[in-house]
Amino acid sequence: MDYNQEYIDLLKRSLAGETETVRLYLTCMAVAPPEHIPKLLEIQADETDHQAIIADLLLEAAAGQSADQEQLVPGVE
Repeated sequence: MDYNQEYIDLLKRSLAGETETVRLYLTCMAVAPPEHIPKLLEIQADETDHQAIIADLLLEAAAGQSADQEQLVPGVE
């Protein structure tokens, strides 16, 4: 496996991990007390930012172009 393919595979795994984390936090929000929801929403926003950044890196590594997530999704840095 060459360096670029290994990097792409790791990014794919990272994206899947972030998606699983988002699902876990959504499940937490389904049973959380109402006063915890704002904090969980803040965490959720961070996790979806991570998904956008990883997707952008993955597209760039695989196709040589950006998905422009930093420009298309407000707050993603």
